[in-house]
Amino acid sequence: MTTDLSPAQKHALLTDFEEDELLAGHQVLDFINTLTGWSLEEPLDRLDNYIRFAQWSVVAGVMEPELADIIAMKASLEPEEASQALTFAKNLRALMHQILAAFAAGQQPDYDDMVAFEAFWQHSVAAHRLVFLDDHIEVQPVAFTDLTIIMDLLTRDALDLMKRLPDKRLAVCGNEACGWLYFKSSPRAKEPFCGGSACASQKHLA
Repeated sequence: MTTDLSPAQKHALLTDFEEDELLAGHQVLDFINTLTGWSLEEPLDRLDNYIRFAQWSVVAGVMEPELADIIAMKASLEPEEASQALTFAKNLRALMHQILAAFAAGQQPDYDDMVAFEAFWQHSVAAHRLVFLDDHIEVQPVAFTDLTIIMDLLTRDALDLMKRLPDKRLAVCGNEACGWLYFKSSPRAKEPFCGGSACASQKHLA
């Protein structure tokens, strides 16, 4: 039976992000988990504006604080562009939830979903360049102030993650009011990630 989030729970989930909330074992999964209640008619989205998206990117280790501050300032000056960039990022989030949930269920991802992801990947490739530093090569964004930079970095990380799949540790929370994706601590772990009041997405809620 699906259980909606209470007003108190919604309020708590809309507070600032903390490092101890990054429970999934990979930053792409933590990105997906910024939305709680994937099976609900009205899921709770913690990324309600671009500034919070930038804040999350710092806590999750996707962006350096100084760069996040720069793009957050740009977002405040260009609200329409910021809104569009956030919408693109949320489309990526929903797509990755579908693809990775399929992997977690031991199924092959939908072909159309993979085609859609390829478009995100191509955008990410175009937004990066190879940089030679001392004795090694790094992949860096072409423009650190582009409002799609967080999405592009997450796309790159998502591809790296998918190249490691299938992985028996990848699972989906069975609590319909949650729906988070996560890596179990062991491939043999049988205990559910969430369940009732012990649900990880609500563990800090009174």
